[in-house]
Amino acid sequence: MEKKRLRNYGFWTALVAQLLLVVQIGAKLLFDYTLTDDFTAEIVLFVDAILVVLATLGIISNPTKPDSKGFNL
Repeated sequence: MEKKRLRNYGFWTALVAQLLLVVQIGAKLLFDYTLTDDFTAEIVLFVDAILVVLATLGIISNPTKPDSKGFNL
């Protein structure tokens, strides 16, 4: 995997969404447990808040944008 992708806000948002989906399906199939929509929304909100802080600090950014003046790999 490229370093560029690891520093992309969109990548992390999509990864968390996919992992949450896998957890939901696994919990239902393996344990017959259903995650509520409210709990799922709280997890997404928490992770999104962390990603916003990391993006604000410049730890993650969008380095694939060709003409950006910010961090470009």
